[in-house]
Amino acid sequence: MIIKIISIGSQPQKEINQLIDSYTQKVSAYSKVEWINLQLKLKDKNIKIKKELESQNILSKINSNAFIVSLDEKGQTFSSVELSQQVEKIMLNHSNINFIIGGADGLDQGILEKSNLVMSLSHLTLPHQLVKVFLIEQIYRSYSIINNLPYHRE
Repeated sequence: MIIKIISIGSQPQKEINQLIDSYTQKVSAYSKVEWINLQLKLKDKNIKIKKELESQNILSKINSNAFIVSLDEKGQTFSSVELSQQVEKIMLNHSNINFIIGGADGLDQGILEKSNLVMSLSHLTLPHQLVKVFLIEQIYRSYSIINNLPYHRE
């Protein structure tokens, strides 16, 4: 399994990057993990145009045969167990999962329509950089549940 996480925005702070790296290392025991961080310096204040340009950049990084999971505040929410079941189902039919984290203004509708799954990590508004930590931690938790490791407790 290859997991690619594509995000829009600046690089995380050192402390946040340490958490991301720690969980990425744990996940890499089960899957190859590739992080792609797209920093777009757009002078245009028009949100629609910004989202369209971000969308073009994101689409250029998506694997053609990947299962696409976009993170969006209006997406479907899962418990950790339910997410692990989703990951396990995806693994049966796909060798690549691409997770997409949009910029501050969210994802363009075109990306959401191309997604196989639109998911929300929380009903709360979360800081963009922490979303990366929460996502990779939940991916690790999913693998721990699938493999009956003691990390997750019910």
